[in-house]
Amino acid sequence: MKTFLIIVGIIAAIVILLIVGLITASKRIENNNKKARGEMEMANTLPKEKQHLLAYGANLSLYRSESPRILPVKVDYETLKEGLSSSWDVSNTEEAVQTLEWLLTEGHRARYDQLLIALKAGQSFTEEEVGKSQQCYEAAQEAMMKKLSFTKPDFDQVDTIAAWDFDRAVNIARWSYILGYITEEQAWGYVERAADDASQFFGSWKDYFISFAFGRAIAYEGDIFDILWNGKELLDEKDSIWNEFSIKRSGTKSQII
Repeated sequence: MKTFLIIVGIIAAIVILLIVGLITASKRIENNNKKARGEMEMANTLPKEKQHLLAYGANLSLYRSESPRILPVKVDYETLKEGLSSSWDVSNTEEAVQTLEWLLTEGHRARYDQLLIALKAGQSFTEEEVGKSQQCYEAAQEAMMKKLSFTKPDFDQVDTIAAWDFDRAVNIARWSYILGYITEEQAWGYVERAADDASQFFGSWKDYFISFAFGRAIAYEGDIFDILWNGKELLDEKDSIWNEFSIKRSGTKSQII
């Protein structure tokens, strides 16, 4: 019995050490990512009004470990080109413009907003009807309540997944410019359209994050766990881009100053 307890104790100690090691490594990676983002921001500084526009693409930017305050990205040209082509079927100017126009004028919200409203009303669907959307929607709520301390009333404020479309539009405009599919002027035009629409749709960045998360859960049928920490950073850290700028474009600190 004594030997058994010793073995159990050793195993428990090893498990604890592994967990501590993983947490330490995760924090180190996070700190390195922040440092790299800061260096890129210093080298590619944008005016505050343009940083505000890019704030509406911050979810996906941080998910990809990129800075939401500048146009350049860390990933190399060929990798970005391959990714945009394989994930979005965008490999030229025409396809970039078509995709951006679709995201801004229709997007996944045209198909899935009604499903979101039905799910919020308590309607239940079979997997044959909606795939894994309902399961992912319920899991998303639970994850946001557990990890971000959101409440049911927070979810009541959101009846659209439009942020899922707008956030991606900002980033696809950014990538399309980097790849030379559209001009910088065109890119900022699309980003500003996304920002203007988002500013009208949402009352807070929390609403924006919830909308983005619901879009990922319902339209993408994806687990939102990997975006939760980005949301926590954006909503809670004092120096985050969301805590510098208002969701409403008329309320930026840069304009107040």
